[in-house]
Amino acid sequence: MTTRIRTTTARTRNRKRKASFTSLSLFNAFFFFFVFFFCFFFPKSSWKAEAVPDGEGENDPENEKNTIKRMTSSKKNNKTSNKNEENDVTVVVDGRTSSSSLTFDAVLASIKRFSLESDFELDLIRQRRFLHETPELMWNERETASFIKKELEKLGIVYEDAAEPGILARIPLDGDDDDDGEGEGGNGSGESTTTKKNKIAVLLRADMDALPVTEETNLEFKSKNEGKMHACGHDGHVTMLLGAAKLIKKVLESGEEILPDEARRGKVVYLLFQPAEEGGAGAKKMLESKTMRDMKIRPSTAFALHNWPYAETPSGSFGTRGGTIMAGAGTFEITVTGRGGHAAVPHKNVDAVVCGAKIVTDVQTIVSRKTSALDSVVVTISTFHAGTVSNVMPDEAKLTGTLRSLQPETFRWAMDELSRVANAVGLANGCEVEVSFASREVYPPTVNDAKAAEFAKRVAREIFGKEEGKVLDVAPVMPAEDFSFFANEYPSVMNWIGSYNLDIGAVHPLHSAKFILDESILKNGAAAHAGYALGFLALNSTKF
Repeated sequence: MTTRIRTTTARTRNRKRKASFTSLSLFNAFFFFFVFFFCFFFPKSSWKAEAVPDGEGENDPENEKNTIKRMTSSKKNNKTSNKNEENDVTVVVDGRTSSSSLTFDAVLASIKRFSLESDFELDLIRQRRFLHETPELMWNERETASFIKKELEKLGIVYEDAAEPGILARIPLDGDDDDDGEGEGGNGSGESTTTKKNKIAVLLRADMDALPVTEETNLEFKSKNEGKMHACGHDGHVTMLLGAAKLIKKVLESGEEILPDEARRGKVVYLLFQPAEEGGAGAKKMLESKTMRDMKIRPSTAFALHNWPYAETPSGSFGTRGGTIMAGAGTFEITVTGRGGHAAVPHKNVDAVVCGAKIVTDVQTIVSRKTSALDSVVVTISTFHAGTVSNVMPDEAKLTGTLRSLQPETFRWAMDELSRVANAVGLANGCEVEVSFASREVYPPTVNDAKAAEFAKRVAREIFGKEEGKVLDVAPVMPAEDFSFFANEYPSVMNWIGSYNLDIGAVHPLHSAKFILDESILKNGAAAHAGYALGFLALNSTKF
């Protein structure tokens, strides 16, 4: 009995071993079959990760986490060389290939190097001093425009008039100046070898008008035009943009080592020299011009610099911010009509002077009692004209002033509220009141695109330096700029280039008769313009 049980147990063990071996054999057979099947139908050459096109995948959460993928691709060298085939490694960060980043770095390094050449800076100073000696008021910048055109011709850059004397110049990076193909924003019907998708443009802008100010400096090159002065530094702005044109041309002439052919194809830099910023809304007129309406490639972004001669932005610094950077501004005129008469019998008249005086005080409540303390509004009555003699009450009083606000919606509300308050005061005092903003074009607030501002700071760190205090996040200010019209049209960024320099007396504010521009900032301003344009185009995308 015992022997039988042992024999049965042994048989059972053998059966289990056979079953286990059979299962293992089946598993191994299946595994080797799977490996063979995968290798046969999916060869190793197809295991490479696909490249992420520039500008795509921007909303992918993985990209937002800065996920880095390594991709290998086989690339043959030039047949004239005896080098073996090698692997080209590309890194993708935030949806962009490292080749774009490498091109960006090479372009910025070259621009910085070229801008430091002594001949370059001397040429900028020559240009700026000529412009400073010959200031012209808005819509009369003809000599300025003529000078700009001559400088562009020296560089072989084509240009067109736009809202004359405004100028729109064009630098095609691939050297193809045939603009007959239809781009993203144009109306052309011609054929183009470059696809619409690859057409990308950047707009760089400089204003060129002076102010009706008599210069009170002791500069050897002070204004020769009596009663006119570049007291806002627009002569420097024009010079920096001309310098940027020269830097861009130098990069293009340096060969594909800096800017490869694929980074040039279909790319354009527009240089816009704008008249009438100081109250004439030259930016709006240029946008409305046929020249700009017929642009075959709509700019993907626009960039502008303004010198900033204040202690918080010393020379050698750069500042900007996303969102509103400059206020909207409207110049208003209030006409109060009463009934004049002898000053000894005011009860028989309707006093326009008293009514006007009440308007002066009551509109202040728009700021003090109707605007949030966290918002910003300025209402200033600057002039009050009424009457000519002491014993006659006038029929009419005229008041003028300025209204400003940082937020577009607040600005529109404040304009409406000013009219409402003035008319209510007129009604209470038996006078007719008319409020007009028509004497001067209303400038909306200048609102920077957040991504454009961050990109501008990235460029600035390469040009101005990465040390603390070089690239600043600035606060919004109440002065206005008609660059706001471009910002309403394209993703744009207005920037400050610090120009406060105690050592040379460059400490006077903008619009001062004693204003002095620190010329040492010109080279960095030119480099910032050129770096923003070529840096953006190197990304090979219409988006940041």
